[in-house]
Amino acid sequence: MVIAKIANFLEKIIYPLIKVVHKIGLIILLLMMFLTIVDVAGRKFFSAPITGSYELTEFMLALLIFSSVAYTQIQKGHIAMEALVSRFSPRTQGIVDSIVYFVSMILALLLTWQLFAHAKRLRLGDNVTGVLHLPIHPFVIATAIGTLFYFFVLLVDFFKSLQRVIQNES
Repeated sequence: MVIAKIANFLEKIIYPLIKVVHKIGLIILLLMMFLTIVDVAGRKFFSAPITGSYELTEFMLALLIFSSVAYTQIQKGHIAMEALVSRFSPRTQGIVDSIVYFVSMILALLLTWQLFAHAKRLRLGDNVTGVLHLPIHPFVIATAIGTLFYFFVLLVDFFKSLQRVIQNES
């Protein structure tokens, strides 16, 4: 019962934030498409590509991916091995899900930690892009935040899978 309350509490706080971040990612996708169209048209018709469009597109793509990973987990849009696991009993399915979510949470935490550490190194080294001289660390911080949101969704899913295991014990 406590596990379900914790999961619901986290869900109420984190999920609305993730939905906002996902919408920001969709806006970034729109801007990335617009930038690519204008760059290609400028290159083709005016022999004048947009300076730094490649760098901007790289950063936008990273922001798009990491702003959508957590939302995709909420929607259960990631690849899963349902063909095998669906044949198990509900309790065994819960156990398998709990193990998978736990391992995924650890990996997400390690990735988040390393992304923040990498961003710190980039900031201390004053690393910038080659063409536009944009600082790189803010984009790495944004990807770390996206990974942290992913961790929290995995945590909610982990608690829900544990709850399924507890409910199906009998």
